[in-house]
Amino acid sequence: MSQWEGLAIVLAIVALGDIVSKVTKGKFPSALVISLCFIVGYWTFLPTDLINTSGVSAAVYNICAYFCIANMATSIPVGEMKRQWKTIIIAFMSVLGICVLGLTLGVLIFGKLLVYSTISGFAGGSGALMVIQEVAANIGGENQIVVMALIAGSVQILVGYPLTGIVLRREARRLEGLYDEGKLEMLEAVEEKQRGFRPFVWFQQFNSSAVLLFKLGIVALLSYYLNVLTGGAVSGLIFALVLGFLGSLCGFLEPNVLAKAKADGFCFTFMLAYLFSLMSAVTPSVFVVYFLQILGICIIVTIGMGGTSWLCSKVFKGEFTFDMCMGISLNCYQGFPVNVALTREAVETAVSDEKKRAVITSHMMPKMLVGGFTSVTFVSVALANIISPFLAALFA
Repeated sequence: MSQWEGLAIVLAIVALGDIVSKVTKGKFPSALVISLCFIVGYWTFLPTDLINTSGVSAAVYNICAYFCIANMATSIPVGEMKRQWKTIIIAFMSVLGICVLGLTLGVLIFGKLLVYSTISGFAGGSGALMVIQEVAANIGGENQIVVMALIAGSVQILVGYPLTGIVLRREARRLEGLYDEGKLEMLEAVEEKQRGFRPFVWFQQFNSSAVLLFKLGIVALLSYYLNVLTGGAVSGLIFALVLGFLGSLCGFLEPNVLAKAKADGFCFTFMLAYLFSLMSAVTPSVFVVYFLQILGICIIVTIGMGGTSWLCSKVFKGEFTFDMCMGISLNCYQGFPVNVALTREAVETAVSDEKKRAVITSHMMPKMLVGGFTSVTFVSVALANIISPFLAALFA
């Protein structure tokens, strides 16, 4: 097989994932479709060295991962985050609930390796997965650990999507009742002020694609230096996240910088392709065993989220019901942009009047967005870095 044939197959699989997701309106997410295509393909006709043949190397993945995670940090709505401080607490508590039950009951039943490999992914998905992949590559357990994490991603999709739809539809109906009683009004969005030091803001007039990618390259380089400075104790991706956020605040990086550089599609496509290609190590019997065990872990940590959501609904009684708290917590299982799609779908399904929909969405959407940014962008990535030394110790 030539490089171009291999690349065409890889891109076809990723493209099919996007097509199926759009046709089914997110009911079959692209990540789930891509993972199943790679798994079935490797079991049947795809060569196990497909990704190497295609030229999508580990080096390409590293560039894409650092750029993507720095970009995630630039898209955080600071003004809305300040207003939604209760939502941030709920999101943090949901991850705490995942850890409490996952690292106790989960470890007791399923063992340390399986739980350590998957728990940060359950707390937030893609950002944590990038950190886990980096750790796994360094300790020589890449295929086994990443395969567990990827299967966990598929499991949490299967569990999280329907649960999120249920609780958000119930919340939308409750808010509709408040609207009918005259107790609910449109919530205006927070106006984001232009951020940054004047020299950086002035220099933004020169932001061509090359300049924007150069800035991301500077962030990645500094992240690498800081990783070396700490002796590898803190993942370079953690530093990329922090520096991306600080770079956005000071005006060095624009919001959603990767999209403005017209490189987000390239980076996300090849990052996903490389990660899911690691499924080549999974045999049918191994997949079934892992899937069932990880489903068990997912049930346990979901109960943990339910417990903290109930607690938060009591603490923030009135503004946050259990359904809204659980919806925020379930951002751990999808994050942006899926949480936006699920919120819109829930409101449209539960409420028929367009004016009511707009008012209800203005109350629900900011909470879901901030909850997703908190768990997926910050907390899960930090958790992955915290858990990585314990994971590495298992291979020592």
